[in-house]
Amino acid sequence: MNEYDISKAFEEIENELIDSMMRNFSRHRAEELKEGYNWSQWQAEQLKSLEQYRKNNSKKFNKQFSELNGKVDEMLKTARANGNAEQEAKILQAVKDGFKLPDKPSETSTAEFFKVNDRKLNALIKSTTDDLKSAETAVLRMSNDKYRSAIFNAQVYANSGAGTYEKAVDMACRDMLRAGLNCVEYKNGARHTLSDYAEMAIRTANKRAYLRGEGEKRQEFGITTVVVNSRQGGCPDCAPYIGRVFIDDVYSGGSAKDGDYPLLSEAISGGLFHPRCKDSTSTYYEGITTLKPATADEIDDMKRQEALEQQKSYYENQAKKCERIAKYSLDNENKQIYLSRAKAWRKK
Repeated sequence: MNEYDISKAFEEIENELIDSMMRNFSRHRAEELKEGYNWSQWQAEQLKSLEQYRKNNSKKFNKQFSELNGKVDEMLKTARANGNAEQEAKILQAVKDGFKLPDKPSETSTAEFFKVNDRKLNALIKSTTDDLKSAETAVLRMSNDKYRSAIFNAQVYANSGAGTYEKAVDMACRDMLRAGLNCVEYKNGARHTLSDYAEMAIRTANKRAYLRGEGEKRQEFGITTVVVNSRQGGCPDCAPYIGRVFIDDVYSGGSAKDGDYPLLSEAISGGLFHPRCKDSTSTYYEGITTLKPATADEIDDMKRQEALEQQKSYYENQAKKCERIAKYSLDNENKQIYLSRAKAWRKK
């Protein structure tokens, strides 16, 4: 299982929360409001359904959340092991190509380094799962709040002249359906769904675990220098770091004493390896590795590619919003309107 699989699992849970909510609304359909639909009675029935909805979701999804969180632990430990093994193969190949290994660190210092790295990996796992647990609690709380809000807003929209029960409920639920259960708020105020947040958080943690595995193997061989890879599809924000050599004091146990190169921690503080960053590092072999800083044309290509990806992501999100509203709208006219809009966004 990878970060995409976990994100899809969370998305299915989000959809199920919304689906269950909308099924409850659909069970109480009515004819024209002018025929005297009893909203007070409807609200009382819906509040009973809400309480059962809350209990069922807590019982069912907390178990699923626990299983998914366990997968994160397993995934990050596997990423570390993969980084370790793949880095060893690359170093041994470099030795065959003529690279002379430096003096290895003492067994005592290596053992201490591994103990520290174990603690750091465990801290990364705990931090990632703790953040997910907070988001998981938030999505259940938000689904309850949105359900309760829709129960009371439906009558408000009916009184304002919505026309039918179906239209009143659609209006009461539209903001929730448009945004999804966007229960996670970032520092910049942007709100994201649990599935979107989970993919970002787990991908970032997975990358750090892999880099930690690579760093352990470098430290074992006494190598602490790395170079930021030059490849297509990198981040324009990280372009100034591409093709530059750093002493890896974050993952490989390096320090300023190891040479005249800047520290990797300084580059990370400057924005390298930001969330969703596509760039990475590889071992720098003195006399073998060719340094290739990003050219102006390559940086322009990165910017164009990033703009296209952002535009594509925006269109996909708009299509999903319209598809979600169309799927759960009770009024047939609303269904057709939003299906048409969704098709237009998909075409784009």
